Amino acid sequence: MLLRKILFPVAILNFLFQLTRSFLYSTNFLKVYESKINTVCIGNLSLGGTGKTPLVKFLIERFPKKINISVLSRGYKRKTKGFVEVLADSDINDVGDENFMIKQTFKNVNVFACEDRLFAINRISKNFNNDDVLILDDAMQHRKIKCKLNILLTKFDEPFYNDFIFPFGNLREPRNGFKRANLIIITKCPNNLTSFQKEKIIKKIKPLNHQRIFFSKIIYEDILNGKKNIHISDLDSDFTLITGIADSRPLTRYLKLKKLKFNHLSYNDHYNYNQNDIKQILKYSGNKKILTTKKDYFKIMTIYDFNNLFYIDIKIDFFGESNDLVNQISNKLNLN
Repeated sequence: MLLRKILFPVAILNFLFQLTRSFLYSTNFLKVYESKINTVCIGNLSLGGTGKTPLVKFLIERFPKKINISVLSRGYKRKTKGFVEVLADSDINDVGDENFMIKQTFKNVNVFACEDRLFAINRISKNFNNDDVLILDDAMQHRKIKCKLNILLTKFDEPFYNDFIFPFGNLREPRNGFKRANLIIITKCPNNLTSFQKEKIIKKIKPLNHQRIFFSKIIYEDILNGKKNIHISDLDSDFTLITGIADSRPLTRYLKLKKLKFNHLSYNDHYNYNQNDIKQILKYSGNKKILTTKKDYFKIMTIYDFNNLFYIDIKIDFFGESNDLVNQISNKLNLN
């Protein structure tokens, strides 16, 4: 915290830079490109994980089956550069862990990685013009692209309106960037979320006339996947938990609520495991079962063929408003 206070002047400069950049795009001084494809931007104002990939999965599952869907992200921490199509047999390190996971889960969805989103959209528009929807994962700050629908995610316990721009805080851009969103989703809410808590958040955000706020929570699956599937109750006492995600607190809270005891090896978000990490995991876990996240599972298994490694999958729930959310999106994109 002391370092952040020292860097406060840098944050002020960043704040002014981002305000100027936003103004230039908003006034069309800097050119904005609008794709012919139905584009859905999923993003956040803050650094770190807000639950974008689970939302991508939710939308893919809930869009009509006749809809052709593509997903585009930069493929964070991948070893390749430029435009890459993610195939079923792609190397996870070449395309990015989240891209790989989406392709493994949805074989019929086109998945692409490219740091230059505008270049990628032009390629996709030219070669995949039958696609009905293009989902841009983590593209809120890509102002060159005007999307037909912007979905902003912010965490329940770390909302953007209580934050400040980096490096003093964790925001990528000033708070008023929320005005570009059509839908705002408060993610990782507690299961017992009350109407009072909802109203308090809505009053803090003060949504504009064109905006709608939804609330979501994480649901963890009880069946754990691996070389064979087991129930979560079949985990060993003092099993090992391995996470390479931005925020592992919801998962650890869930496991503790289940009265499970575990040793936790925590790595940075999108961590690329190596042989030394495998040695540490083997030493740490012994012969007991190991639990990890879905994307960490695929990354670890490419290095070492564990028989006792399992992953816990998640889905998101919108407190009974899932259909309303899907209808809002479908209406905006004219998918009905």
